Amino acid sequence: MSRLPSLDALHVFAVAARHLNFTSAAAELHRTQSAVSHRVKALEAELGVQLFTRSPRRLELTAAGSALAHHMNQSLGGIERIIAGFGRLAGTQRLRITALPSVASRWLTPRLPRFLDLYPEIEVQVIAESRLLDLRTESIDLAVRFGRGRYPRHVVSLLMRDRVLPVCSPQLIVERAPVTSIDELLALPLVHDSDAEQDESGSDWRSWLEQMGRRATAHLPGQRFSDADLSIEAAVRGIGVALGRFSLVADYLADGKLVSPLSLVTSTAYSYYLVALPESACLPRVARFSRWLRAEAAATMFTAPPLQPLPG
Repeated sequence: MSRLPSLDALHVFAVAARHLNFTSAAAELHRTQSAVSHRVKALEAELGVQLFTRSPRRLELTAAGSALAHHMNQSLGGIERIIAGFGRLAGTQRLRITALPSVASRWLTPRLPRFLDLYPEIEVQVIAESRLLDLRTESIDLAVRFGRGRYPRHVVSLLMRDRVLPVCSPQLIVERAPVTSIDELLALPLVHDSDAEQDESGSDWRSWLEQMGRRATAHLPGQRFSDADLSIEAAVRGIGVALGRFSLVADYLADGKLVSPLSLVTSTAYSYYLVALPESACLPRVARFSRWLRAEAAATMFTAPPLQPLPG
């Protein structure tokens, strides 16, 4: 191309890529769904590549779309940091955020030093809590929640969708033959997340088997732990094979502490959302942290393995 596409077209694409939903993107951009869809189609025509795959049930980024979205988030984050520097106030700004313990320990905290390097004037307080805290009563600026995005009277935006896959310690299968089928996988000791078995997140073994076209038995054997954090730790320690959300095991897969004995990947029914009170969502410190979180989420999911096609 002899010139870059317009900044408006790239901005519309970046918002659509973050939401993976043209209607939600249109609401954020204060445009019609049709206008957003046409703007993206025009950008695809201008670039000569398809950025999204469209189906009646979902909108997904193509490889080209994922790459562009990843770099757009980095670029927009850089612009945000420069602008923030123009009006940076002296003194410490406190930011209180809440997240599930598993998300706080396995995803947020390992990445937090990068934010603190960029914004040393912001003091972050992370509240790891399984309960849905009242943001106003608890004076919390921002929540990272794993659910369906239904949080009335709050400002809600999609942070990232997630995927699940079997994971275990390399030592667990080092002396076994390669696992090539679901039956061979189920013959290994299993680790269960009891919370996931009781919710509708689609991140438990029964849901995974159903998406694989398999009927689960009434009770799958194995060791059970009260949340995702403990079940992942059990997998790292070699207790068994856990079904891990990619967001929570990405770092362990990257450094070799965990491996996937059978790379059959399915999507979760829940997604991650940023949730804030209307009076908090527009605060500069909340906007900066939200922008940074979206860039980190995009970088995480950029490395996610592809979904397994649904049977039939």
